Amino acid sequence: MGTEFSYLILLLLGVVILLENRLKRLVLLLAFQSVFLLVPLFEDGGYGTHSLFLAGMIILFKVILTPWILYWTARRTNSVESTFPKVGYIPTFALLMVGAVVGFFILGFTKFRFGEVNQMSFLYTFLLLYVGMVGFVVRRHWVGVIASFAVFENGTFLLTQILRTELPLGIEFGSFLDAVFIIGAAATLRISMESSSENEKEEAPV
Repeated sequence: MGTEFSYLILLLLGVVILLENRLKRLVLLLAFQSVFLLVPLFEDGGYGTHSLFLAGMIILFKVILTPWILYWTARRTNSVESTFPKVGYIPTFALLMVGAVVGFFILGFTKFRFGEVNQMSFLYTFLLLYVGMVGFVVRRHWVGVIASFAVFENGTFLLTQILRTELPLGIEFGSFLDAVFIIGAAATLRISMESSSENEKEEAPV
């Protein structure tokens, strides 16, 4: 029961991240959700070497580096503080309801395909992945889009926990590193685009 509640809290945090319209709070919520990944990690996997390694990777890459890259880039590019969804809140809620309905329909499939797994935890994880994908569609601010990618990554991590998929440590380290590289590349691209725009304005004839 405690594990199901942990997955539910992570899902609710994902929904709040999707709907949050202030940049600072968005980054803080993303960091808090990443910290909360430690709860199901230790509930499901105990305190062995593998779990401690994953906890270290979560703290380094998801709790520290990802929020720091987002916030630093936002300040470097003088991004606006507001991050409202581009389609509005009502269509966003409608998309979330569609995902909830689909999620309940796939509950039976999880037992058939994956055997004895915690179905409610699987449902919450599916919905968290869906929330991340919805963020790609409804977010207009680049910080919100990257935060949605991070939420999707958190959902992917939870899915490996539910399915008891213990990958080699090198592969898991690489997956964490890849996610940070993607976020870093997006941040670098944003800075480059901002610099190019400023240069064009300076070179434009008066």
